[in-house]
Amino acid sequence: MRLQSAMVLDDERPLPAFELLREGGKFANRDFTGRWTLLFFGYTFCPDICPTALYQLKELKSMLAERAVVLPQVLMVSVDPRDDPQTLRRYTNAFDPDFIGATADDAGLAPLVQHLGVYYSRHDKEGKADYAVDHSAAIYLIDPRGRPKAVFPAPQAVPAMLHDYLALVP
Repeated sequence: MRLQSAMVLDDERPLPAFELLREGGKFANRDFTGRWTLLFFGYTFCPDICPTALYQLKELKSMLAERAVVLPQVLMVSVDPRDDPQTLRRYTNAFDPDFIGATADDAGLAPLVQHLGVYYSRHDKEGKADYAVDHSAAIYLIDPRGRPKAVFPAPQAVPAMLHDYLALVP
């Protein structure tokens, strides 16, 4: 299998137990069961990486729908405490009503962040409300058993992601 951008992880271990808050409830390991998932970490105040990634995921999903293949669920996990579940719902809904936004405090994010090697750092040291957050920009492909299958490193290109998704997802 020749991939254009994805790096295959084929992690045999499922993601560690975690629980995130989303509008209307929680998102946990069981929510990966039976579905492919594209997982992205970011925040709603992000000026560039996050809206670009979500737009690309919207385009990817549209191209997959045209091919009548299995559509992934898309999960954006916020690393910013300013993002509550309702804010995340409004934000992700602007890209696709089926996209899921979820969050947790740092302790709640830790299992996912540590397992996947995600980086984030908030610049909120001076108590300002309009701080920025540096964060990883990779998109992870999680298999229907909750195991990391591949990662699409930044910068992503939709045609390459489409090719690789079709190659990786049966």
